[in-house]
Amino acid sequence: MMIEDAEFRELFQIDSDEHIQRIEAGILELESDPKNAEVLKIIFREAHSMKGAAGLLGLKEIEGITHVLEDQLGKLTKGHTQYQASDADRIYYALDMLKLLVEEAVTGKKADVDLAKTIAILNGAEQIVTAASAQTQARQAADTAVPNQEGTNPSIKKENGSSEKQAVGKEAEKKEPVPSVKKTETNKFKIDTMRVDPVKLDSLLGYAGELTVSKNRIQKRATEIFDLLFLVEDQTKQWNDKKKIFLEWEKYSKQLDLPVSFLENIRSLHADEKRKWDGFVQKLSTLKVKSIQDSAKLDLIAQKMEEGIQNVRLLPLSSVFDIFPRTVRDMSRELGKEVYLTLEGGNVTADKLVIEELKDPLMHLLRNSLDHGIETREEREKDNKPNPARIRVGGKQVNNAIWIEIEDDGHGLDINKIKARAIQKEIYSEDELDSFSESEIQEIIFHPGFSTREQVTNVSGRGVGMDVVKSFVEKFKGSITIDSTLHLGTKFTLKLPINFSTNHVLIIHLNGWKYGIPTEHIGQSLFIKQEQILSVEGKPALSIGDEPIRLIYLNDYLPIRYPKESNVKSGKNLSCMILRYNGEKLAIIIDSILDKQEILLKPFTGILENVPKLAGTTILESGEICYMIQVPELIQDVKGKSMDRSRAPEDIQIKTTKTILLAEDSLITRAQIQRILEENGYQVVTAVDGQDALEKFQKSDFSLVITDVEMPKKDGITLVRNIRDTKDTPIIVLTSLGSEEQIQKGKDAGANSYLIKSQFDQNVLLHTVERLLAE
Repeated sequence: MMIEDAEFRELFQIDSDEHIQRIEAGILELESDPKNAEVLKIIFREAHSMKGAAGLLGLKEIEGITHVLEDQLGKLTKGHTQYQASDADRIYYALDMLKLLVEEAVTGKKADVDLAKTIAILNGAEQIVTAASAQTQARQAADTAVPNQEGTNPSIKKENGSSEKQAVGKEAEKKEPVPSVKKTETNKFKIDTMRVDPVKLDSLLGYAGELTVSKNRIQKRATEIFDLLFLVEDQTKQWNDKKKIFLEWEKYSKQLDLPVSFLENIRSLHADEKRKWDGFVQKLSTLKVKSIQDSAKLDLIAQKMEEGIQNVRLLPLSSVFDIFPRTVRDMSRELGKEVYLTLEGGNVTADKLVIEELKDPLMHLLRNSLDHGIETREEREKDNKPNPARIRVGGKQVNNAIWIEIEDDGHGLDINKIKARAIQKEIYSEDELDSFSESEIQEIIFHPGFSTREQVTNVSGRGVGMDVVKSFVEKFKGSITIDSTLHLGTKFTLKLPINFSTNHVLIIHLNGWKYGIPTEHIGQSLFIKQEQILSVEGKPALSIGDEPIRLIYLNDYLPIRYPKESNVKSGKNLSCMILRYNGEKLAIIIDSILDKQEILLKPFTGILENVPKLAGTTILESGEICYMIQVPELIQDVKGKSMDRSRAPEDIQIKTTKTILLAEDSLITRAQIQRILEENGYQVVTAVDGQDALEKFQKSDFSLVITDVEMPKKDGITLVRNIRDTKDTPIIVLTSLGSEEQIQKGKDAGANSYLIKSQFDQNVLLHTVERLLAE
C-alpha cells in the first residue's frame, strides 16, 4: 500500500528510517550488554512510535509487525523473558522486512514480504533460514546420503528422504536474492532527506546576515578605491606640469651653459619617477576592477546563500490553518451559532519564525469574529442574512510580503460602542475621540485590556487577545489593517515581510550618536525652517500639503538622557523626516541623514530586553554601534502624550527624597537602569566610569551607589574601596562577572549587594534598593 499524500510519504520515510536505525543500534548495544535496561526501553519506545505512525496512515502490515515487535521488546523490558543472542537475528529479520514495507509505502514498489512468516519468526515459532545455515545443512545432508559401493545400504531410502528436504532448502536458497558485489558497489549509499536542528538553521541565517554586512563593507572599500583614483588623476595632471617645467629647464640650460650631465640626470630622474608612477596607477586601476568583480560576486553569493537558507526555513500556512476547522466547530456550537469556515492559500509558505508564532494571533482574531462579529441564527434571520455565517481565512503572497486575511460577514465594528467603552475605561477622553478618524477609533480594539464585553465568558471579555495580534505584527515589522462596515462584516489583514534576517535602514545622526530607522517607515525627508513650525492644540506641528503632522525633537523621546544639543537656531534649516505607521504620521527633527544601508539587527537581550523605543543594535562598517528605533512604539508614545514634552523637559520637577549615583560605562545599560529607578520615584545621577563616579560622589550626598565592575579609568571594585574609605553609603555592584571569586572580591571591598546582569530582574533590583535604603 502506498501513502497517498506526498508530504506524509516524505515524513513517514524520514520518521521510519530513524526508528529502524535506532532499534538496530540498540540491538547492537544489547549484544555486548544484554542486561542494559535503558537500551531496552529506548528500542521499545521506537517500535511503539513506529506502530502508531503506521496505524495512523493505515499501513496494516507495518502496524502488525511493529505490534508483535513491541510485544517481544515489552516482555524483555519488563523482565518476563531474558534476552538471548538469537533474539537479535529475529529482530534484524523483522527490521529488514519493515524496510521493504516502508519502501512500498513511499514508492509504491511492491514488497515481497510474507507477513505470517515474519510474525512467526518474531515469536520464535519458525527458524530463520539464512544462506550460511542452508549451505551447512546441505553439506550435512550430502555427507549422510553418500551410498556404499555395493548400493545395498538399507538406510538409503531414509537418507534420500532427508536429502529431499535438504534439496528443498537448496531451492529456497537459490530463490533468495543475493546481491552481487559489483551491484553493491554501483548502488552508492544515498540520503535523500535529513532533519536539521532549527537552532543550527537560525544560526546559519544569522551568519548569512553577517555576510551581507561584510559585503556592504567591501563595497565601501571599492568606493574608497574610486576616490583614490580621482586623486591619482589630479596627480597625473601634475606630471604634465612637471614635464613643462623640465622643458623650461632645457631652454634656460643652454642660455646658462649648464653641464649636459646635469640635464641628463634630471631627464633620467623624471623618466624613472614617471615609470614608477604609471606602474602605481596601473596597479590601482587593476585593484579597482578586481574589487568591483569581487564585490559583485560576493553580493551574488550572499544573496543566494540567504535566499537558500530562507527557502529551507519556509513552511506552508496550512501548518497553522489546519487546526482551525475543529476550533471553529467547537466554539460555534458553544456560542449557539452556525458558521461555515473557508480556508484559502494554505500552500503559501512563510518563514518558520512566523509559523511558530502565528497560531495565537490568528486564534484571537477567530475568537473575535465568532464572539463579537458573527450573529446568532435568530439575529441573522431578522437582518435577512444567510445562514450559516461565513468566516474566511486566507493567505497570499503580494510582492515581498505575506498577506493573511480573516474575514467574516457578521455584525462589523460598532464605532459608537467602541468610543463609549474607551471613555468608560478612561483610555481616551471624549474630546480626544472627537478628533479621531474612523480607522483610529477602530484601532482602539488593539489597546491592552480593551473589550466591549460587559461580562467575562469562556470566549472573551477579559480584555486580552487583540493586543497580542498587534504585538505579533509589530514584532515582525509588519502592519495590520481593518476594513469593517456595520452590519456587513469585518476583514483584518496582516501584512508581514518575507525577509526577517536583514533590514534596510536609513542611518541618522543625533547628538553624536547614530540611529537606524527602517526605510518602510520613512515617508520623506526634508529641510524646514523654524518659522514653518506651527502650534496645533499647543503642540508643535508641520503642515505638509493640507495635513498637519505632529512634530517632535527626536532626542527628547529616546531613552538616552543626555543634554540635548539643540540645533534650533534662527535662520538655520532643520533636518526633518516624516515617519509613518498604520496610517499614522509623525515628523521628527534630527541632526542629519548619513547613509542608507542593509544591516543585520541584533535584538537586545537580558537586562536590555525591554529598552523603550529601541529594537536593538548593529555594527556599521566603520565599527560604530548604531541603535535601531522602534517606529511603531515611538509613534504610540508620542500619541499618548498630552503635553509638549519635547519643548519643556527642564520644567519637569523631580520630586524624590532619595538620590542614587549610577556608575556604568555602557550607554544603553545606564539608560535602562536610570529609567527603572526614576519611574519608581528615585532621582538618579549618572557617571560614565569609576573616576567620574568618585568625583561626583565627593561633591554631593547620595543615598545609594550602583556600580558596574569593568569600567575605564577606575573599575568598580576600586570605586567601592574609595567610597568605603570615607562613607558607609550602601553600594550595589551590578555586573556581568558572576563567578564566586568576583562576588567575594566585591563583598570584601565593601559592597552591600552583588547582582548579576545575566540574571537581571527589575523587581529584584528595586527590592534590593528599597531594602538597603531602609536599613
